Amino acid sequence: MSASVRLPAVAGSFYEADPGRLLGNVERCLDGNKQRLRADEWRALLLPHAGHIYSGRIAGAAIRNVEWPRRAILIGPNHRGTGAAAALSPDTAWRTPLGDLAVDGELTTELLAVCPALALDAEAHATEHSLEVLLPFLQTARPDLAIVCLSLANPDYELCSQVGRAVAHVIRRAESEGDPVALVVSSDLNHYLSRSANRKKDDRALEALLLGDPAELFDRVLVRERISMCGILPATALLVALQALGTHTARIVARGDSGDIGGETDRVVGYASVLWERVP
Repeated sequence: MSASVRLPAVAGSFYEADPGRLLGNVERCLDGNKQRLRADEWRALLLPHAGHIYSGRIAGAAIRNVEWPRRAILIGPNHRGTGAAAALSPDTAWRTPLGDLAVDGELTTELLAVCPALALDAEAHATEHSLEVLLPFLQTARPDLAIVCLSLANPDYELCSQVGRAVAHVIRRAESEGDPVALVVSSDLNHYLSRSANRKKDDRALEALLLGDPAELFDRVLVRERISMCGILPATALLVALQALGTHTARIVARGDSGDIGGETDRVVGYASVLWERVP
């Protein structure tokens, strides 16, 4: 990959553009539980990606709950559908107002080699917010974190499955060398129903996530129950990867909705952070 930096697309809208104010907000969201899981005790997180004022505390509750390895694979939805259907960022770093996070070129190259469905594509990531909004939290939790940024846009179960298996392959290879890799998926839950109706949809999506069956999650959310969970494709790939990587226990760390800020409950978006721990 030639040297290039993916510049912030939503600084000043989804989160503070001023570094000092941004860091203060992030640190407040990360303040709390100090009894963290070691990097080798957990495997994956699902985190929400709304504006920091809405979902930052929910994302922060999970991010602060774990110690971070030096590498992480991030999978998010492509809300606009531009660019490749399964896109890896070709940039060598992603910038936030807090500085740059290096892209892990080794993991990116390996993913491309083992998954023909993946493509290097900057367009898919150029204006997408779902991974960007998480980065200030991650770089504050582990300043030297190296990342892989992957987006999914095509509602195709087989594509999600191919990506999930490839992610599991590269994580397994890295861990065989004693180098754990975190897996982070970005997703909000149901959108724009009343709080009570939205909560029921969120419960159904979270139930499927905790069951750990990727086909059931995909079918329940996209086909049978029409749950508007925007990160359903990354979440499906996540469950495929987890199935290939061994046994895990999942738990909800925090949840809420957009009505928690401002009090508007007639039309909310649901948020949750979910943690998968390894079972020895």
